[in-house]
Amino acid sequence: MSAVHEVIERAREVGKAGPVAQYLVGAKLQLRFPETKISNDGYSAADAPTGRSGDFQIGDTVFHVTVSPAPAVIEKCKQNLAHGIRVFLLVPDALVVGTRQNAEVAAPDRIMVESIESFVANNIEELSRFSRGELTGGFRRLLETYNERVDAVELDKSMLIEIPPNLG
Repeated sequence: MSAVHEVIERAREVGKAGPVAQYLVGAKLQLRFPETKISNDGYSAADAPTGRSGDFQIGDTVFHVTVSPAPAVIEKCKQNLAHGIRVFLLVPDALVVGTRQNAEVAAPDRIMVESIESFVANNIEELSRFSRGELTGGFRRLLETYNERVDAVELDKSMLIEIPPNLG
């Protein structure tokens, strides 16, 4: 979890935490569900004009990724629920408690709030079969997939992550 947190914190320092978090979640979903087409829209693409219910949708579940969970995202989650769509709201670890409280007031027991860091990191652990020896390669695959996704749709290549040589 600390490696994912570090990536997001470095992005925050240059004002790109939001897009980096979204692309990390997209990369994680792509690795976890290789047989499923995971949307890859540019970060600035709004949901409504593109016909999206959120940042990503798999089956009847939508994923909203935000580093600053404002009331508008809770409203969007409520709209998803009204249309029969299950909701995951992914926020930075430091904002999980407050966001859960807001979600609970808005839609009791219906919005799953999780930290971006744990959502991504736990999956990499699973895909690496909880093996320290495989974890480094799993994190490398995440970063490679992230870079492929960013490179495919963004003009701003500053969001690409330089993969350290020690990730083998």
